[in-house]
Amino acid sequence: MRLLAMGYTDQSAAQELRLSVRTVAYTMRSLMDRLGVENRFQLALLLGAAGAAPQPPRYGDSGPKET
Repeated sequence: MRLLAMGYTDQSAAQELRLSVRTVAYTMRSLMDRLGVENRFQLALLLGAAGAAPQPPRYGDSGPKET
């Protein structure tokens, strides 16, 4: 979920995780079915509201600030 929230495609997430693209797609579909949502946008909203998915970095945000 974190990789997809960061903008990775199914294919690039699969490569990063060393999984097949079908495994990533199947897992996403399974999550959507279990949570009763119709699409990935709804899944992201639901998981984001629950705090289960990290917020993607904002444009121009260079990450955590050190003080």
